[in-house]
Amino acid sequence: MRWPCCKLPPRDWGHSFRPASRRPLGICRVTIYDFPPPLGTNRHENDIHAALTRLECNGIPQRAIAFYGSSSFCLWRAMAEDLGSLDVVNLGFGGSTLLSAMYHMDRLLLPLNPVKIVLYFGENDIANDGLAAASTFTHFLALREEIAKWLPEVHVFAMSVKHSPARWPFADEVDRYNGLRAGWCNARTDTTWIGAGAGLIGENGRPTSHYFLPDLIHMATVAMLSGRKHCESPPDCSDRP
Repeated sequence: MRWPCCKLPPRDWGHSFRPASRRPLGICRVTIYDFPPPLGTNRHENDIHAALTRLECNGIPQRAIAFYGSSSFCLWRAMAEDLGSLDVVNLGFGGSTLLSAMYHMDRLLLPLNPVKIVLYFGENDIANDGLAAASTFTHFLALREEIAKWLPEVHVFAMSVKHSPARWPFADEVDRYNGLRAGWCNARTDTTWIGAGAGLIGENGRPTSHYFLPDLIHMATVAMLSGRKHCESPPDCSDRP
């Protein structure tokens, strides 16, 4: 049964309804649950459950190499096969940001106890959440610090954020973010910078659309493999420490 816009349902339903404050023009609503603040931690929860289910079904490799990132990893369905390593574990989840990466670390990353971690975060921070390069870089440093705190012996590979046709208006901010991370990573021995994506830029200096899926944001698998050839320092997916 549908209730009129500004009337609360009867209280004999047994639910604890709490009306929110009235809005202008007499519009009101009923709040059933107290939702968490929109920090990007509760988006695409299905991808989190899917990753956990894969780990439960397939088991955890003894020397796991974790690819921890956003939908650019999540949509790479044949990652282990394409990279030729059974130790590769895809922990990508769609819509993720650096904040959500920290939020879900104890559920996804830490139980894996990986020997290496490949990170891809920051694209949604800038394009979806409207953050500047400096703020996104600050969140990256916070994530790296958390990894160092709980997994101090693990070497981390930080991938550059790609340019895509649909998100070209954010290109300058992405370049600044990549530059900040590249300089920081290159000054360290525990974090390796992976400058990927040069092969995706056409002669006119813009992303070439045929490398991308129809949404013009995510790369096709063949483009991922092609881009791997252009990595300044591709991740070593062998079982060596």
